[in-house]
Amino acid sequence: MEKTKLTKKCPRCNEKTYINAKKCDNCGLIFSRLEYLSNKEAKTAMLKGEKEKIIYTSDFPRDLQRWKAIVLCALGGALGLHNIYVGRYIKGIFSLIFTVLTAIFILVLEGNVLASLYEIYLFIPGALVFIFWFYDLFLLLLNKYKVPVALDMPLEKRELK
Repeated sequence: MEKTKLTKKCPRCNEKTYINAKKCDNCGLIFSRLEYLSNKEAKTAMLKGEKEKIIYTSDFPRDLQRWKAIVLCALGGALGLHNIYVGRYIKGIFSLIFTVLTAIFILVLEGNVLASLYEIYLFIPGALVFIFWFYDLFLLLLNKYKVPVALDMPLEKRELK
C-alpha cells in the first residue's frame, strides 16, 4: 500500500501546510507565486534597502545553482565567496575581512614577542569564520541553506494579480 504525502513545508517559514493549500496559514505566502522567485531581484532589493520584498528559502530559485554554491563554499568558504554568490553580502564581507586580517596578523606577528598578546584576539574571529564556513557547507549539503529571493513576475502577470 502506497503512502501519499498530505503536507508540505512552506519555503518561507518552514511550517507544515496541506499539499493542496493555496497559501501558507502561518505566514501568508501564496504558493502560486513561487515560480516567479528570483535571486537577482532579491540582490537588487537588498542593495536598494527594500528588505520587506525579500524572503529566505532553502529552495534555490531558477537563476541560482546549488552546486555552484557548494563548490564556492568548499573551496572559498573562509573568504565568504558562497555568501557573496547568493547575495548574503554582509556575512560574506565579514568573512572576507576577518580571514584576511587574521592571515595578515599571523604573517606579520609571527616570531614577535607581542604575538602572544594578540593570539587570543586573532583566534576568536578566525575560529568564528571557520565555524560558520563548515556550518554553511553542512547546510548546503543537506539542502537547508537559506538564500534570499524576491518576486520577479512578468509585467502582464503583475497587472492580473
